Formats: sequence, structure tokens, C-alpha cells
Amino acid sequence: MFAKKKYPYSYRAYGLNILSQLPVTGFEPASFETADVHIHKGPVPENLGNIINQGVLYQSNESEFLLRMENVGAYYVRNGNEIIVQPTNTASTGEVSAFLTGTSFGALMHQKKLLPLHASTVIFKEKCLVIAGISGAGKTTLAAALIKAGGTLVADDVSVIDFSGEKPAVHPAFPTIKIWEDSLKHLDINITDLEPVRGELKKYYLPVNKFNHIYTAISHIYILNTHNRPELEIKSLQGVDKFRILKKHTYFFRGIPKTGLEKNHFILANKLAVKTPITLLTRPNREFNTEKIVKAISENL
Repeated sequence: MFAKKKYPYSYRAYGLNILSQLPVTGFEPASFETADVHIHKGPVPENLGNIINQGVLYQSNESEFLLRMENVGAYYVRNGNEIIVQPTNTASTGEVSAFLTGTSFGALMHQKKLLPLHASTVIFKEKCLVIAGISGAGKTTLAAALIKAGGTLVADDVSVIDFSGEKPAVHPAFPTIKIWEDSLKHLDINITDLEPVRGELKKYYLPVNKFNHIYTAISHIYILNTHNRPELEIKSLQGVDKFRILKKHTYFFRGIPKTGLEKNHFILANKLAVKTPITLLTRPNREFNTEKIVKAISENL
């Protein structure tokens, strides 16, 4: 089906070989013989034929996902191996890439029956740490702080969990993180020459030199949260609380209820909960002291 098409770009990300007709900001170029995913440029359907879940911006079923982002473009993901992108005439490569590397690949991972978490992953002190959190919790900032303190990036924002080995593991994503200007200033990182993610946002692509290319077994999952109290709190989760928190922090979970993917998610999230320690890390919402949190994680490990 794909043999006659031309693909000027080839990448390796999320443990997959990817051929693309579009450049993808952040993805790492790679050479290979067989592709797992093909990215095409072209028209996408107006609507899915079988809509099981939908929101203002998306429609989904077990094998298809449709996303429309105003002033950026439309994305059609199907069968766990193909993404069609219809960018607007005004969208930059960085803008188009943001929803391709994030939401579109998150949907594709569900279709491939893997488990994508809304989390960043870093190897720190020889431990593979998955840092989950809602948007704005600070998971990318904390990951960047851990990297600055000697850690190595595995994945930013979307951490894809695989269960083919003895322990749940994270596939290497790509050596770039998307990070807000305030966080860059907090970490004393210069924004000069960094590519913006979207024109109207003060968020940038930050290339990372310390990147792990190896499928890595998870040592610990931290859930980053905030509260109104002045102290940093650390609490180990047990039993059903572990499953509930993983469900809450599954990437784009709202796209899979009522499909066969929901049953698969239950099985995988339960496996991860059983086999991996999970700690709730709650910081003051008025202060984001990354040095204090890095120290607390070091002591907790």
C-alpha cells in the first residue's frame, strides 16, 4: 500500500521506524529497512464513519482517530501504522509537529495496544523514573532539572510503556523536550535560537544531548501534583489507588472508552500498577523549587 509513495524523511521514535512525507521537529533521523509507521501529507476525512467517542476537537473509535486543530491542521490516525496530516497553509513545521509527536502518536499507541502515559521519563542515578502529571503540573520542568543534575532523557510528555520483557519498560521517544519560557529561565537555560512550538505560546523545543536510546525497565513512577500547603509531601500509593492514578494519567484516555482499547488499557494499567512502585509527589502550587524536589527524589530512591 505504501511502496509507491515517496518519503524524504525517516525517523526512529517511541521504539518505531517511521517514514514521513513531512519533516518532524524533534524526531531523530534513522536508517532502516522496514517501517512500522507511515506519515502522509494529504486530505483527511471530514468525519469518521463510526464515531464512538468525540469531543470539540476529536473523534475516535478502536482503529481510527481524527483531530482538528484550528490554524494548524487536521490529523487522521488509523490502524496503528498510518498518520495522514492536512496542515494549513500558515502553520509552521514546529506547530504541525507538536500535535503529530504528541496527540497523534498517543492515539496511535493506543491503537497498537501499548500504554501511553502523560509523563516524562528520565534515567537518574541509574534508575528509570517516570514522572506523570496533568498539563501544567511541571513534569517536563522536573525532567529537565533531573537532566541538568546528571540524568538522561528517555521521553518527554508521552511515555510509551511496553510489557514484552520481564518488567514494564519505556521506549525511547526522541531527544527533544517541549518546555515553557518560564521553566527555561528557572533552569537558567538560554532561549536564544530555540524553535518555538507555536507562535502565540512562549513554549520552545529544547534539544537534549543526554538521550537514552535503549528500551529501559521502569524503576519508579512519580505522580507530580500541587496543593495549597507550604511543604513538599511524598506519599507511597498502594492497591487500587495505583490503578486509579495510572488511569487518570493515561495519555488521551478519553478517546478509548467503550472500545476494545478500554479493556486492553485496563489489563496493561493493572500490570503496571502491580509491578511498579508509585509515589505521589505533591509540591506547593506557589513555589516550584526543583532543587528541593530533585533532592527529595534522590533521598526517596
